Amino acid sequence: MEHLGMEGEVMINSRVPEATKLKGHFDTIYKHLQYHLEKARDLHKYNADKHRTSQPTYNLGDEVMLSTKNIRTERSTKKLDYKWIGPYYIKRQINPVTYELELPSNMRIHDVFHTSLFKRYIRPTDLSKQLPKPPPIRIAEEDGFIIKDILDVRRRGKGFEYLISWEGYTQDDNTWEPRRSLNDDTMLKQWHMHHPEKPSPFH
Repeated sequence: MEHLGMEGEVMINSRVPEATKLKGHFDTIYKHLQYHLEKARDLHKYNADKHRTSQPTYNLGDEVMLSTKNIRTERSTKKLDYKWIGPYYIKRQINPVTYELELPSNMRIHDVFHTSLFKRYIRPTDLSKQLPKPPPIRIAEEDGFIIKDILDVRRRGKGFEYLISWEGYTQDDNTWEPRRSLNDDTMLKQWHMHHPEKPSPFH
């Protein structure tokens, strides 16, 4: 019985080092995993903080250029393939990374944007340096430019054409447009009220 007891004692004692060794092995694995988890958390926090601090802040009245990334634009020619339009004034801060812009009413697009779509506009000291011409904005499912002014009118066949200057463009880009393409009789009527000597389709 003592022999059996001694055998039992030897058997038990022989397993204790194995259990201790196994526990030490798991402890090493746990510490290894914990180390890498902490490194991953630190890296995530660093990247998040870097992203937050990299977003510029703007004040009311600042001028910014707006990315056309999320604006449907017509790109039929290379000269209209611009990535930025503006400048536009900062109207209101919604939160630290979102602002409302002061846009022309006839653009008819949402006026709140994330700062990732802005770049600060620095007004050139050299007045000969002009801004890139803005691309046409898609309005009510139709492609159209923003009319700056009506300059003249002429008869063309049985209809009328108007000489138009476009917002953001020079006088070299003025074009004659048929009345049907302007889609704004109110503007045309107001212009004719101030130019009664001109031929008019509204007589």
